[in-house]
Amino acid sequence: MEKPHIAIFSLTRGMGHFLPLAEFVKRLSKFHGYSITLIISKWMWTSQQPALLERLASSAPDIRITEIPHITEDEDEQNLKITTQISNFMLKAKPHIEDVLRSLRSSSPVSAFVTDLFCTELLEVTAKLKMPSYIFVPSSAAFVCFMLHLPKLVSEIKISFKDADFEVEIPGLPPIPAKDLINSVQDRSDSAFKWIIQHASHCREATGILINTFAELEEEAMETLSTPATPPIYPIGPLMFTDSDVPDESRYLKWLDEQPPLSVLFVAFGSGGVFSREQITDLAIGLEASGHRFLWVLRGHKSGDSSSLETDISQLLPEGFEIRTSDRGLVLLNWAPQIPVLSHPSTGGFLSHCGWNSTLESVSHGVPMIAWPLYAEQKMNRVILVKQIQVAVGLRIESNGFVRREEVDRAVRELMEGEEGRKAREKMKELKSKAKIALMEGGSTMKATANAAADLSQKPSLTP
Repeated sequence: MEKPHIAIFSLTRGMGHFLPLAEFVKRLSKFHGYSITLIISKWMWTSQQPALLERLASSAPDIRITEIPHITEDEDEQNLKITTQISNFMLKAKPHIEDVLRSLRSSSPVSAFVTDLFCTELLEVTAKLKMPSYIFVPSSAAFVCFMLHLPKLVSEIKISFKDADFEVEIPGLPPIPAKDLINSVQDRSDSAFKWIIQHASHCREATGILINTFAELEEEAMETLSTPATPPIYPIGPLMFTDSDVPDESRYLKWLDEQPPLSVLFVAFGSGGVFSREQITDLAIGLEASGHRFLWVLRGHKSGDSSSLETDISQLLPEGFEIRTSDRGLVLLNWAPQIPVLSHPSTGGFLSHCGWNSTLESVSHGVPMIAWPLYAEQKMNRVILVKQIQVAVGLRIESNGFVRREEVDRAVRELMEGEEGRKAREKMKELKSKAKIALMEGGSTMKATANAAADLSQKPSLTP
């Protein structure tokens, strides 16, 4: 019997988008017998991606990778918001992806096509080919609620959200300050605003929407999405990329082994979490003042619009900080794999940028959070994590994005020893158990994934 075959176009530009999709690809191949063609572009690749793609392709014989021709970015596009950069790139990539899909159709029928939320331009291609098309959302169900409601929201609110001093009502979400909506919609005069509205409008054209979440985590958002007016929704998460080599003798693991249970605050802000020297100083002094143990991944510093990674920690930290905190703190430069840290018995909290992948990793391991959002949809995530799901302690962030040392001290103490932190820890413990059950046979995620797999394998209509 011939295996069902689907094609996927992946945005390798963002690791946060690519890694959960890679996990979904592996699940479809391993558990549902799929043949998968992953269509990629090397636009804006990171140094990690070739090895990751190689491991993905070698994980199953029925995962094939096809690369479209290289597309260069115009010099004047490089300073645009990332939403605009991606959308402009997709206009150039669209004919190449159509060529690949037509070629695949002639050799091995494609039952469905899957692409990223910010690649909805491709729905025009698949409509022409009469190919069922699914949108993969690496973010939350709440974010899908936001996107589906966005066209109505901007028709009702005529000013730029950055100029609005009020909260907006979005079905399935708690009230959200207008200035906490995603960066791309803040300024109506920016081209990113036009693009994000266009992507939002296309969402309802999809055959279905695959979301990296699980039903028990976002009950209100999932209920909102369960209407006939919305395409079928598949909560197929948490999708966490675990295929990384971490030596057991790693320095940070040895250090964690020496700490008491639930005593360490993990401090990490993702690949884009680079701060000014002034912010690094206040974060360091706040951590020191709290008196709590910490493991801090420090990526470098930002000056103006440019960022740089350092090779010497002492050049970034306040004078004497490492010596004063040597009995209870460890600072790592640039990177540490999060899952081994979050799953360690000594880890009791996570000071995070609220990226959705990091959030799911924290939930899956029962680690309560301090919410310090930086960009993209992270400010929206903070509202949901603090107010709706109640697994995070909020931080007072000034209008310029700065967090003062006193506020770091307060939030760390609240999470690690306060009543709000105790409640967040209890809720996280409950959600950790629910996430585990969701991934078991008969669990909500496994059912949603099986439903998605069944629907993706439907015979495509004949093309002209």
